[in-house]
Amino acid sequence: MREIKIHTEFTAPKAMRRGRIGSVALALCCATLAAPVNAQGAVDALFELLCGRTVHFYDIGGNQIEYTAGDGTAYLWFNGIEDVIVGTWGVYSDAEVAERNNDGSGDIGRDGGLDSSDLFETPTFGAQVCYEYAPGAFGPLDPGGFHCFTEQRLFETVVQGGVFPGDRYGLADGEPPFLLPEHPFVELESFDADFPQLPPEPACGVPLS
Repeated sequence: MREIKIHTEFTAPKAMRRGRIGSVALALCCATLAAPVNAQGAVDALFELLCGRTVHFYDIGGNQIEYTAGDGTAYLWFNGIEDVIVGTWGVYSDAEVAERNNDGSGDIGRDGGLDSSDLFETPTFGAQVCYEYAPGAFGPLDPGGFHCFTEQRLFETVVQGGVFPGDRYGLADGEPPFLLPEHPFVELESFDADFPQLPPEPACGVPLS
């Protein structure tokens, strides 16, 4: 993808993640994401909400917990897997994601990317978070890839109250605290006995309050 100033990006590779379709609340993001009126504002807001935080997700794919570090590394505690899955993450405008995903099949004389007619149908005022993991990260048949999610789709799977500053569960060490079950939903209260204190490091984004 060609470099465009709009995105908030790291030196780590651009990122991907498997689909998470639907469970809980949008409470986390609404106040901050309502304000931006352009693509850069939306990108900055979503970046600040995720950067340096540990987030609990739950959907039809089960329990998932992820720490998105400020250096662009994503540490995923995924149900049924004994090791932390390490990947990368980044936040991009809708137009950048459309360009990245366009295979160029409709562009005469072009090898991928957008042409001028594509731009008229490309949303430009939203932001998406993208995650990437190596092939085989989720099992031998996992092809890897690049997957992006709008803020609404992402936060529909965020557990209410399940966002914490810093690496709350020490996922950057590479070993999950225990084997996370797929179902049923693991209540946040069940973590409190083992992790009663928040980590000392702050999130690199804005406060959630």
